[in-house]
Amino acid sequence: MKDVRLEPMTEEQYRPWRAEAETHFAQSVAATGRTVRDAERNAADTYARLLPDEFATPDHHFWYAYDGDRRVGFLWIKVTDDSAFVYNVSVEADLRRQGYGRAIMLAAERWCHENGLTRIGLHVFAHNTGARLLYEQLGFAETGRNMAKDLRPAS
Repeated sequence: MKDVRLEPMTEEQYRPWRAEAETHFAQSVAATGRTVRDAERNAADTYARLLPDEFATPDHHFWYAYDGDRRVGFLWIKVTDDSAFVYNVSVEADLRRQGYGRAIMLAAERWCHENGLTRIGLHVFAHNTGARLLYEQLGFAETGRNMAKDLRPAS
């Protein structure tokens, strides 16, 4: 099994990460059936709302995950009371399906335990079947479900 260590991001690392993460979020939103323009607007609005003070937004934590000297992914969580919420976790594209997603999530759980947190939650897009399977294997349970119906005429 893979093992990773989490290294806090620096403010300098945060800036390019933020741009890339927002772009990826917009792509995930677009995959739900929204137009690219709407998805980009949604992503920009979401990130602005969640991170009004950018890197310095209170209770938000950003890490890069490493396997030895190799950066393998990242993790962003917010802590509220005794809970953590995973806003974003990702594995470098060329390293996916090698156990790093699981390793990053297990490192997140260890960090939560070490910091006295008793619950960890996240959102996963329905189309991301690989991530959904991983989270279920890690013991995450569905706590809600968003549904949508496209009302545009079929082309």
